[in-house]
This record gives sequence, structure tokens and C-alpha cells, in this order.
Amino acid sequence: MIASERRMYIMKVLNEKGIANLKEIAITLNISEATVRRDFETLEKAGKLKRVLGGATLSEDLLYSEDSAELTMKEKMLSNINMDKKNQVAQYASQYVKDGDCVFIDGGTTLVPLINYLACKKVKIVTYNHLIINKIKNPIAEIFIVGGVYLPYYSMSVGPIAQDVLNHFHFDHAFIGCAGIDLNENTAYTTEIESLTMKNIAMKNAKHSYLLIDSTKFEARGFYKFKTLDSFDYVICNDFSNEKNIPGNFILV
Repeated sequence: MIASERRMYIMKVLNEKGIANLKEIAITLNISEATVRRDFETLEKAGKLKRVLGGATLSEDLLYSEDSAELTMKEKMLSNINMDKKNQVAQYASQYVKDGDCVFIDGGTTLVPLINYLACKKVKIVTYNHLIINKIKNPIAEIFIVGGVYLPYYSMSVGPIAQDVLNHFHFDHAFIGCAGIDLNENTAYTTEIESLTMKNIAMKNAKHSYLLIDSTKFEARGFYKFKTLDSFDYVICNDFSNEKNIPGNFILV
């Protein structure tokens, strides 16, 4: 797992529990306690947390800041330097959707641009991704936001209620995101274990499944394997011309 993913996980724990135990973080992520200490130090310098004996707590500025966790995700989306790539991938993926279809959109920032190309179609869209809500303007599409346990840091709803609701839908197309892929291992990774079941349910209930990634996800690993790459009908990615032996279900745009 790369440093940014480790620190994202640490902040997730802090936002949910208010405190992060050093030993628990090390065991969960299968890393050394020294690595966790370095991450704590980096996040403390950035004003995100305060180190305490055996762990860390949220910094006072974040602890008393309204919607601090959600702002972190919004800032990530607004400052994302890969948005052009994600728009390119989303625009291509949208061509598979026709009027009358029912579509699932996964959580995360990579999937957000897809709504720009689908909201104008006569389709039904189901998502647990709350980042999409602010992107919807006078949609023609009928949009269902799945409720459940809300995770502010990721701006998504998960848990048993969300899973039960999602199980009632049948999708023509499921558009899925991930933390990274590994061609040699034929594997897609996720960082958010909470969203894993939601992804699996959507793919199980869909005629066609698509993995949407930009080239920065290539050889970037999360800490949990969730699908083989050949589980998807297509993996849609912006062109990474330096790579060879691209699988047959990859579409480079």
C-alpha cells in the first residue's frame, strides 16, 4: 500500500472513532509500527491529527470544524489533477448506456464525471455515492440514492440496510471503481473495505460490468483484492502507451 492510501485510512479511522491506535493500524494494514509513526508525524505536520501516547487523535481544528471529513473528500475531488483523464474515460463509458437502461454508479471520485453524461438520458441511475448529488442539475434521468450508514470521509452510504436495498435492483450496466490494478496478478484492489460488498452486489445483479480507471491506477495497490480483471466485461482506461500485453477486455481511450 502506498503512503497516500495508508494516510487516507488513518484519517478514516480518526473521523469515525476520534482516535487511532498505533498497534491496531499496523496490524490492520500489515505494516510496521515505525511506518505508522512516520505517517502520524506527516499528518501531524499537515495539521490533520495530534500524536498521543500509543496513537493519534484528530487535531482540534478538525475536531471542531463542521463537516471536516466531508470537506477532505470534496477538496480531493476539486483538486484532482487527473480530472481530464477521468472525464475522458467517463465519456467513453457512457456510450454503452441507452434510453430505458438501469445503471449502477459506484462510490469514489473516478465515477463522479459519469453523471455528467448519463443525467441527460432517459435512464434510471442507482448509486450510494453522495458526491454525485452536487453534480446533478435538472436531470432527465431518474436517480436513486441508496441510504444506509453514511461514511463522511468517503461520502457514501454502506452497511446492511444499503446492501439490502441494492439487492432489490437489476442493472443493465454496473460501473465500478477501484484503488488500483495489477496486470501480472490479474487483480483489482480496493481501499474502502466498507464498499466491497456494494460493488459485489452490483456486479452480481448486472448484465454488464465495467471497471473505470485512469492511468494513475495502473500498478497502484490498495490493501484488499476484490476482483480479477477478467471479471469485468470491459476495463476502460485512458491510454498508458508504455505498457505491453494489455488484456483483451481493456479499452484504451
